Amino acid sequence: MNYKYTILAVAYKDVEPEIEAKISQYSIRMIDETDDLVNYCTYGRQFDQDSRVCIYLEWYQNNILKYLSEGYKIVLLEIPYNSNEPIVKALENVDIELGDKVLIIEHDNV
Repeated sequence: MNYKYTILAVAYKDVEPEIEAKISQYSIRMIDETDDLVNYCTYGRQFDQDSRVCIYLEWYQNNILKYLSEGYKIVLLEIPYNSNEPIVKALENVDIELGDKVLIIEHDNV
């Protein structure tokens, strides 16, 4: 199967600004309140990044709501599949190092 993107939902809280900047570097959507889930999606004639974000939000909605209720902010990352390995590995290392402060809550290849 040919993949185009790696999609990650990363939840974080109580992190230093430089960690937040690194986590958000490839962000296509920041979610810090429940309104961000319901007041965003509109579908048009073109299937663009906004359309893909809406699909990801639908896929991950329950998990995102769970972590929002626990005080986390969530970012959706869309990384080109052919260059994803170092980025995903770095995020996994941050997840391990910072424990409950940074969590990869979703990971898919599309």
